[in-house]
Amino acid sequence: MTHTLIPASWATPLLLGLVLLALGCDVGLLPFRLPQNARQVPSSIVARSDGSGALQFGFEMGTGLRTFMPTHLPYVLVSLILLAAPWWSAPFAGFCFGAGRAIMVLSAVRRGNAADWDRDFAARKKAILTGCWFSMVCALAVIVISVT
Repeated sequence: MTHTLIPASWATPLLLGLVLLALGCDVGLLPFRLPQNARQVPSSIVARSDGSGALQFGFEMGTGLRTFMPTHLPYVLVSLILLAAPWWSAPFAGFCFGAGRAIMVLSAVRRGNAADWDRDFAARKKAILTGCWFSMVCALAVIVISVT
């Protein structure tokens, strides 16, 4: 790996350690959570019928202004960007993170009843997180292999 902040020989093992730490937290093997700015977006923002609430929510989540995270995958993403990915991936990843969070809110608003959406999400959370972790590990492998 070519990286300017740390020696290339440290990047892969450090990244692997951070992935294992995040995964251990997500599956409950480690009895703590990594730090987060755990503030909820006010419902007055989320409930805007014109869709602007979803955009504001996505912006605030993507920039870390309000970030209650149900998974530690954002830590993996940031670690990957800092340790292995090209510089341009940082703004792209921030956009994708914010867009993904905005899509969640927009789908809850369009559902009409946020409580039903929350219940459905909770029922499928394990499958969703498993899919997200699988996708992240695949992306991580592709990036690490391509830069080594």
